[in-house]
Amino acid sequence: MARPTCRFALYRRIVCAAIALLFIFGITRVPEVHAAYWDDVYQGFEQFSRLPGDVYQLKESYRQTQEDLEEARNSLEAYQEQNAQLLEQNRKLTDTVTELKNFQTQRDQASHRNKMLIITAIILLAGYFIGIRLLRYGMRRRSGRY
Repeated sequence: MARPTCRFALYRRIVCAAIALLFIFGITRVPEVHAAYWDDVYQGFEQFSRLPGDVYQLKESYRQTQEDLEEARNSLEAYQEQNAQLLEQNRKLTDTVTELKNFQTQRDQASHRNKMLIITAIILLAGYFIGIRLLRYGMRRRSGRY
């Protein structure tokens, strides 16, 4: 008789443990296993195997960027030299324009002075002839000839 009680106690413990396990897993919910787990692992290995190619591509891109940067620096230096030359040319042209303006101003002043001299000479000459005519007229009138 001792045997059936022992079996009953064992079954009772198994059933209680099963109920406890169902209760625990029923409340806490065991995370589901993804069916694509091996695909994720394979993709991870595939990405890892592609890393050297990506690193080489990054190195090549870095080298190309350095070449572009060096080319940009060279062109910047050329532009700076050209800019300095253009600034020097601009300064020379400004000096030339200033000098030409001064010459033009001097020429205009000389032209104005010559015009005034010619007009003054014409007025004096006309005044001389008119003055002589008036003087002759006055002398004739006094002398009674007229």
